[in-house]
Amino acid sequence: MTSDSTIDAASMGIDMSGIFAPFFWGFFVSIFLGGITIVQAYMYFPHPNDRTIVQVLAATMLILDLISSALVAESLYYYLIPHFGSLAPLEYITPELSAECLISGILTFISQMYFVYQIYSVKRIGLLAWTVIGILTLFAILTFVGGIGCVATMYVFAYGVLADRNKDFAIFFGLAKGFGAVTDILATIAMCTFLSNAKTGIRQTDNLIKNLIQYVVERGGVVTLIQTLLLITFYAAPNRLYWLAFHINVTKLYANTFFCMLNARKSLWERHSANNRTTAMASSIVTNGIEFRTSRFEDASGRSFALTPIDIEIQDQKPYPEMPIVTQTVVVSTT
Repeated sequence: MTSDSTIDAASMGIDMSGIFAPFFWGFFVSIFLGGITIVQAYMYFPHPNDRTIVQVLAATMLILDLISSALVAESLYYYLIPHFGSLAPLEYITPELSAECLISGILTFISQMYFVYQIYSVKRIGLLAWTVIGILTLFAILTFVGGIGCVATMYVFAYGVLADRNKDFAIFFGLAKGFGAVTDILATIAMCTFLSNAKTGIRQTDNLIKNLIQYVVERGGVVTLIQTLLLITFYAAPNRLYWLAFHINVTKLYANTFFCMLNARKSLWERHSANNRTTAMASSIVTNGIEFRTSRFEDASGRSFALTPIDIEIQDQKPYPEMPIVTQTVVVSTT
C-alpha cells in the first residue's frame, strides 16, 4: 500500500507553478512583443528616410532586443531543464539575467532620450521648454545610473536577487524603475502640452497634431503602466517572482513603442497629405501644328482649380518629417 502511494505521488510530479509560472508566462508574452518589434523593424528599415544616427539607434534597439530574448530563454532553460525539481539554483541569479538587466537599462535610456529629442524638436525656445528638457534628461540619466547600480549588485550579490533579496539591490531597483516611470509620465505630459499649444486653428494641421498627441499618450501610458506594476509587484510580493514577468516585458515595450513612433510618422504624414493633396489633369490639343496645353487641379473635396504657371524654387526636404512642418502657401482661384 505504501509503495502504491509513493508511485502515485511520484507520477504527479512536482508543482513548480507557484515559483516559475510568472517567469514562464512573462517570457511567453515577451515572445509575442518581440515578434511585433521585428515586424515594426521590417516596416521601417527597407526605405528609411531618417538621419544616420536615428537609423543606427533603431538597429541597436533591434539587436539588443533580440539578445535580451536569447538571454532570458537561456536562463529559463537553466532553471527548468538541467535543475528541474530543485530550488537550489534560485539562490543565485544567472549571469545572463544580470546581462539582460543591463540591456534593459540601455534600451530604456535610448528610448527615453529619443523621446526627449522629439520634445526638443517641438519646443526648443523659452526658459520653460529648456527647463523641462533639462529635467527629463536628468531623470533619464538617473534611471540609467540606477540600472547600472542594479546590474552591479546583481553580480556582487547574486544570491540576494531571487531568494533572499539584498537591500542594496532593492534600493537601486526602486531608483531605476521609479525614475523611469516618472520620466515617462513627465515626458508624455510635456509633449502633449507643447503639441496642444502648437495648434493653429487650421483643421488639417490640428487633426495632425491631435493624432500625434494620441500616439504620444498611448506610448507613455503603456510603458508607465508596466513600470508601475513592476514596482508594485516587486515590493508588495518580495517572496514571489511576479515582478520578473513585468521586468522581462519592459524591454520589449520600449523597443516596440520606439519603432511604433518611427513608423507612425509615415502613416500620419501620408494621411495628412491625402487630405490636402491636389490632383492634376492635363490635356493637349494640336491645331495647325501648334500644341495647346491646359492644366486643371482638383482637391480632395472635388473642387476644381485653375492655376497660373509660376516659377517656385522648392528646397529638398525629407518625405516624412519627424514633426509637422508648414512649407508654403499657394493661393489659387476657384473656377
